[in-house]
Amino acid sequence: MSKARPKRETVEHLTYFVVQAFKTVRGLRGKIAAEDPIEARDQGHAVALFERYKPIRAGVVAFRRTGSPATGDWEDAVIIARHGLLPAEVDGMVDESAPSFESWDLGEQDLKVA
Repeated sequence: MSKARPKRETVEHLTYFVVQAFKTVRGLRGKIAAEDPIEARDQGHAVALFERYKPIRAGVVAFRRTGSPATGDWEDAVIIARHGLLPAEVDGMVDESAPSFESWDLGEQDLKVA
């Protein structure tokens, strides 16, 4: 008789939340260095951490990423919030905190030509 293998549960898709803070580098004007990333429990926790670091760091970004740990396929990171001096790589990330021009409800009366 063969032994039954214990069931292994796998997560098909996982979303994780990260806050990345940046500090200024002494002696190098305008240069920043990344600190260790901080994993958050959920989006609310990521926003709370972002707000905590925002006034005390040169820059901070909170983002989420979704993917499959089993296959290693991950979607692009999506910015939740951003502030201050950030590296150029952040500019290439999808930013949900930016206003969407398609969501503006403008009528003809709102458009005036000078």
